Amino acid sequence: MKAELDHIFLFVADRSVAERLMQTAGLVTNYSRQHPGQGTTNICACLDDMFVEFLWLDGSEISAESERIGLGDRGRGAGSPIGVSWRGAAPVACDPYSAPFLPAGVTIPVAKASLDRSLPFVFQTPGGVPPIDRADGLAGERQRPRFATLALCEVSLPTPQQAAPLLQWCERIELVTGQPGFRLVFVTPDGCSSQCTGFLSPI
Repeated sequence: MKAELDHIFLFVADRSVAERLMQTAGLVTNYSRQHPGQGTTNICACLDDMFVEFLWLDGSEISAESERIGLGDRGRGAGSPIGVSWRGAAPVACDPYSAPFLPAGVTIPVAKASLDRSLPFVFQTPGGVPPIDRADGLAGERQRPRFATLALCEVSLPTPQQAAPLLQWCERIELVTGQPGFRLVFVTPDGCSSQCTGFLSPI
């Protein structure tokens, strides 16, 4: 299976900012999770083919492993707040992240280049499947009847050329120059029309 876009995330200050950005994007929150040992909590919106995540440091303990991989710094604003995850084959060289909230022995492959905090955090979702195929009930009705799939994610970075090798595997990501954030273009269930969100930024 080739690499496919599984989800994108944005680190924000707290839940209130996350909920505001979700509303700005015109998305409905499908679920929320805490990541014990990583020090984060999220809210997620599922499309049929991928999901959008906003997460923040929730004040709980951050493990040394999570600090090593750079998530603590990113959550504190000392690095790129953007994350991109794939499912399927690894498109880049990876470093295993022993995420403390996962079962023992399960690791998350993180792109080695992502150890540079200035670049997006690019990683593989273990066992990732499209939200429409999830069997755990978290995705619910996803965003239907309003949106079905993602047409494009326009990722804004101060130096997009440096991140290009990390994200060249994803045809639906377009890199532009600017403050960190992204803009999403959705396709409705009829497959004909689309809507673009406002620019989503942690600032």
